[in-house]
Amino acid sequence: MKKLPLFFYFLLSFFVFSLSSCIPDSESVTHSAVTPKIPTIESITLTFAGDIMAHDTNFKMKDYSKIYEDLADILKSDDLSFGNIEMPVCDSLPMSNYPRFNVHSPYVEAAINGGFDVLGFANNHTNDQGVVGIDGTLKAIEKFETIYNAEEKKVWFSGLKTNADEQIEPITIEKNGFKIGFLSVTEILNSYDSSKQRLAYSEPTKQGREKLLNCISEYKKNTDVDLFVLMLHLNEAEYGRKVEYSKKVWFKQLEKAGVDIICASHPHVMQMWEASPVLDNEEPTDDTLKAFYLYSMGNFISAQRVVPNYTNPTHYREYTGDAVLLQLTYTKIDGELSPRYSIRTFPITVYNGKDGLVMKQLTDDWIKSLTSERERTYYTKRLELLKEYLPIHESAP
Repeated sequence: MKKLPLFFYFLLSFFVFSLSSCIPDSESVTHSAVTPKIPTIESITLTFAGDIMAHDTNFKMKDYSKIYEDLADILKSDDLSFGNIEMPVCDSLPMSNYPRFNVHSPYVEAAINGGFDVLGFANNHTNDQGVVGIDGTLKAIEKFETIYNAEEKKVWFSGLKTNADEQIEPITIEKNGFKIGFLSVTEILNSYDSSKQRLAYSEPTKQGREKLLNCISEYKKNTDVDLFVLMLHLNEAEYGRKVEYSKKVWFKQLEKAGVDIICASHPHVMQMWEASPVLDNEEPTDDTLKAFYLYSMGNFISAQRVVPNYTNPTHYREYTGDAVLLQLTYTKIDGELSPRYSIRTFPITVYNGKDGLVMKQLTDDWIKSLTSERERTYYTKRLELLKEYLPIHESAP
């Protein structure tokens, strides 16, 4: 038999080696099949409340912290709680009642210690005490920022300007891996003197609203945020529970400008809430984040209902003492915001007890704990009335 050339053996060896290297190891195949990529999930829970007010009955309380005790589990277990401070906070002026409000800084400090993290200051009572009141409020805010930013709890504020030439500008909040734009604006004032230049005031005219829309769209264009929250004090009648169609149209414009959550106020009573409604001549979309419209958050704390009307719990003024804390939880998966979010609602009520006017969770269990049959009957009816016209539930849109 003829002997094969030496290079042939080298060629054969190389072929066998190359073939064996192409056959995958069975253990590595099994391992990769059972080890999928684990996505990075981040979430944030936001709680929205209504007007934090202070009539004389409120600011004459001995211990303001009592207002928030029963709601601590809600306000302190979330990531950010939003509220509207509806008065100046000026320590150099005396505390005063309606129609020209003023409180001292301990009243708002109790709200912060009670769980509120993000406070809006733009509303029709912001300039009740003129420029002096605004400067005093800014001084109080500076004190709060110094105290709380040095501790574990951080607070944010919007709605006031340090000078008349300053432009309305949203702030950016960073929390839990989320960036959130926030702006507090009012469409209505009680005083239109020079002090109106010192707060985030937007005229409820076509020109004024276009200016606000441009402000929001420019911020969104230049700032990378996951969500934008607008706290809007509306130019509308008080005590109305019906949502007018024109309001939905306005909110839709705000959504298109880049607002994801609109938290509105001024009526002092709750109105409904909903995810971005489909208006006339619109096509519904399901693949993008739908903005959330809180048409009116009513009052959080006030003295507009000190003594309940036990004989007529359906009277329109009785609605000023009940409201809802509404929570929205958003999720990011691998850095991308999910278009779905969860909703939780907590009915709350003002209760005149041994500590003064305090907030209570309006639940069946709390109602049963009341010793007065008259009170049990009243609050049972109040809870029924809230559930009749508000979409109180726990669900995801």
